[in-house]
Amino acid sequence: MTLQNFVLFALLSLSTRVSAQNKVFAFSEIQSRNEVQKWGKLQCIEPQLVHFTEEQINLKIDKKYHLTIISKTELPDNGTIYLCSDDKSNPVTVMLIDNTKMFLYCKSKRFQINFDPMQTTELIARAN
Repeated sequence: MTLQNFVLFALLSLSTRVSAQNKVFAFSEIQSRNEVQKWGKLQCIEPQLVHFTEEQINLKIDKKYHLTIISKTELPDNGTIYLCSDDKSNPVTVMLIDNTKMFLYCKSKRFQINFDPMQTTELIARAN
């Protein structure tokens, strides 16, 4: 890890702790549930970012999700549940666990996403 990436990672970590309303995480693997609700194998995808703001969550999994946060509930042990609606006003639930993984529930679709802090730093550095 270069010094520049380390500094960027440290600043990103500090900023997510100080400003909890804006968070960015990277991921490149997802899991989904099948029709009998069993988790499938990990699927490798192109590295993606998920953006959390106070009002919205934006990410791309099987499609682009532009979610408006309706309510937010803090859970013990650093968990958060977001009740959202998508662009077509469909209900979507996002569960963020300890800033390390998230679950997205939309109609019959279920996704588990594990975040990769090193990819987060790299993708943000490329964007700047």
